[in-house]
Amino acid sequence: MTEVDLDAFILPELTELGPMPVSTPMRRAASQLQKVLPPGWRVEVVAVPPRPGRGDLPALRLVVPEL
Repeated sequence: MTEVDLDAFILPELTELGPMPVSTPMRRAASQLQKVLPPGWRVEVVAVPPRPGRGDLPALRLVVPEL
């Protein structure tokens, strides 16, 4: 079996925000969006830093391939 180093895929600025739950409505929406994107494009679910009066909320991030 091939070993994959998952730490290589984690961006340093996202590690401080904490893990997101594995299965959420946001992740399901990201999965559906990923299916219709062109090859090379990615959808990520990330935690948005809290704002005054609001808790931390998940957000979708669209990552376009480098040209």
